[in-house]
Amino acid sequence: MLVPVEKRRYIRVTLQRRGFEMSRTVLVIDDDEENLQVIGLILRKLGYTAIMINNGWDALDVIREERPDLILLDLMMRPIDGWQFLDELKKDGLDGIPVIIFTAKYVSEEEIAKYRGDISLILQKPITLQELRGVLSEFFSEEQVLKSEFR
Repeated sequence: MLVPVEKRRYIRVTLQRRGFEMSRTVLVIDDDEENLQVIGLILRKLGYTAIMINNGWDALDVIREERPDLILLDLMMRPIDGWQFLDELKKDGLDGIPVIIFTAKYVSEEEIAKYRGDISLILQKPITLQELRGVLSEFFSEEQVLKSEFR
C-alpha cells in the first residue's frame, strides 16, 4: 500500500514529537524497476523507510514534499541522468541531502571533481546485501556522531 507523501510526513512528525525514533528514509532513484524492487526490499529488511522513484523529475517533486535522510542515485537514467538530477537539486536549493551514487557506469575523475561537494560516496553495482548494510550503517552512525558533536 502506498501512503501519500503528505500523510507519511504528518505521521513522521507526529511520532517524532511524541518521542518515537523513526527509521531513516532513503530515496532510491533508478529507472530500472528490477533494481528498485530489490533495493527497496533490502532497505526495508534493514529497517529503513524506502521511497522508490524511477526518474529524476518525480524524485525532485518528492524531495520538495518530504526530505529524505539519504538519496541513492543511479547515473544512467532517462529523461534526466544522475548528474543532471544533481544539477537540478542544487538549482532548486535542495542540495543539503547526502547523495550516494549507485551505478554500474565508470565515473571519471572529471565527474568526481565537478560533483565532489554534492556526493558522499560512489558505489559500483552490483552490491551485496552485506556491503549495502555496512555502507548505510557506517554512513548513518557517522552522521549521528557529527550531529552530536555540534549540539
